[in-house]
Amino acid sequence: MRLPKFISFIVWGYVLLFSLWILLRLVFFDEFWWLALINTFAQYLFIPLLVFLPIALLCRQWKLLTGLAFPFGVFIAFYSPFFLPAFSTPVTHKGPSITAMTFNMLFSNKDYNSIVKMVAANNPDIIGLQEVPPNTEDILKQIFGSSYPYHAFRPVEESHNVAILSRFPIKDVSLLPNPPFPRALQATVSVDNEHALKVIVAHFVPNYPANELVKLAQGWYDLRAEQVSYVKNLVRERKAASIMLCDCNFTDTSETYTGMRDVMNDSFYDVGWGFGRTTQGSFVSIGRIDYVWYTKELNAVDAYVGSGGGSDHLPVIARLQFAK
Repeated sequence: MRLPKFISFIVWGYVLLFSLWILLRLVFFDEFWWLALINTFAQYLFIPLLVFLPIALLCRQWKLLTGLAFPFGVFIAFYSPFFLPAFSTPVTHKGPSITAMTFNMLFSNKDYNSIVKMVAANNPDIIGLQEVPPNTEDILKQIFGSSYPYHAFRPVEESHNVAILSRFPIKDVSLLPNPPFPRALQATVSVDNEHALKVIVAHFVPNYPANELVKLAQGWYDLRAEQVSYVKNLVRERKAASIMLCDCNFTDTSETYTGMRDVMNDSFYDVGWGFGRTTQGSFVSIGRIDYVWYTKELNAVDAYVGSGGGSDHLPVIARLQFAK
């Protein structure tokens, strides 16, 4: 079957533009806001392959297939771990295991029934909440007081803030400094007499308002890079079992994600399955921006994206075990 020239031109144009993106990414990564934005939505750059690869195969256009092999190879390099079967790591008897959950509850979400059902379905030991609305602290304490008797709330600044709920005793609660973090806290959770866990709950700088994208985007990416740098230094200094429960507002194709992995592991990447998108409610999803991070003193046993809760974010749940 002969392929019209204009279709061949479009396919080669895609390959060239894709190659240009990879070159710019290798050289500059997220240095420029517009490139950082492209990197954030990188998943969508592979969608044309769903059309172009079958066309090239049906028309036996071997040169086109050779050209498309490059973006297809990049896709495999980026995303093959998400398509391989994820086998839960067996629990050993080295140390206790805990289940941690991060959930951006949405500052306007008053569907507490859905939140309660979602939490009960996943049964976490520790919950990190983002976008906790004003005047919600007493409601959450009342709803979860019997199941999660220990808690810490960062005082609301502007419209919302963060909190931690725990079945284990919480001590040494402190706020991460502002700047760079207007919405973050840290605490020590006593899992048992021998095991303590450092917990960070954070809401990284968001990507809005969208109508000021061009004006503010570079500032968003710069501040997120500063926030990641702060957390990296914090984790390196403490050298203790630590987790971070966050709406990080960056995807796994961003430079900030790569930087974060210098000191912490992404539980979903390690033992989850699929793309794991955590944002919903719009036609174009930004992808997975909610994480349960953990340090080398812990092992990831299982991780998945939950459902429900009435928010525009989905919860991420991870089961972690102390290495010893």
